[in-house]
Amino acid sequence: ATIASLVQATPENIQTFVAHFVGFTAEFADFLRQFDLVFNVCYGYGVADQVEVVRWLDWHEVKHTASSYSTQLLAMDKALLPDMCEQVGLNTPPILTLNELSDWPLSMTFIAKHRYGSLHRNMLFFKKDSIPYQQLNNLEDYIIQPYIEGREFTLAVIPDKNGLNPQCLPPLEIIPNDGRTIYVAGQTYGPTYKNFQPQLDETIYDTMTEGVLALHKLLEIKGMSRTDIRVANDEVYILDINTMPNLDTQRSYLPALTNHHGIQMKELIERNIKSALVWYERQLVQQRD
Repeated sequence: ATIASLVQATPENIQTFVAHFVGFTAEFADFLRQFDLVFNVCYGYGVADQVEVVRWLDWHEVKHTASSYSTQLLAMDKALLPDMCEQVGLNTPPILTLNELSDWPLSMTFIAKHRYGSLHRNMLFFKKDSIPYQQLNNLEDYIIQPYIEGREFTLAVIPDKNGLNPQCLPPLEIIPNDGRTIYVAGQTYGPTYKNFQPQLDETIYDTMTEGVLALHKLLEIKGMSRTDIRVANDEVYILDINTMPNLDTQRSYLPALTNHHGIQMKELIERNIKSALVWYERQLVQQRD
């Protein structure tokens, strides 16, 4: 359905061809290189994830719309997020060791997630008197953080009309329909209410939008990104950043945000095509210099 909507929304002056990923072969790389640009919506192939797909595309010099391998690898490592956020003046929930859990109140809820895992998948919620040691048998694969209870938002960064610079759209607030205080919005899209015009203090709003845009630029993200934020006690906490947001027009947050702000899918695609071509032109200039 996503592919069909993308093809339908592609500007009339662009000839499209749908190619499913068929393997990491030289023949397939040769095939993809014949196109001016690949609009990359491949989130994995077999046991390889989207980062491995992008590494292969970059290695074979296939021009595509997704962020580079180095950028995606950096953004995927959740253990590096606090340092990256600190560079742009943002907070993240602290990363804890099992021994450090004893310093926290018994009532505190903790969340464990795969260090390199996909957004919102295979997360564990627990109290310090019920630590899931069996699931956490390899702590190098997990990071543990206190669960910050508060208001949750997601923010989209997309290219401007000319594809020259990124712009951050106003935040969307995600509110659980059933009054839950422990929830993961991206994992339970259906049971949540989407507020496109949340009431926010001006300082908090500026911190969110300017900080997310700065993080997007710091990571050198190509095209689009979507960042999840929790606000608690007037503090902004970055939870995750997605360098390759889903574009399902019925279920995904980024298309919902762009549509609400008057940017139809056709314009979004056109902006991303322009942005990717500009990105490759700048790379070529840097190589010459």
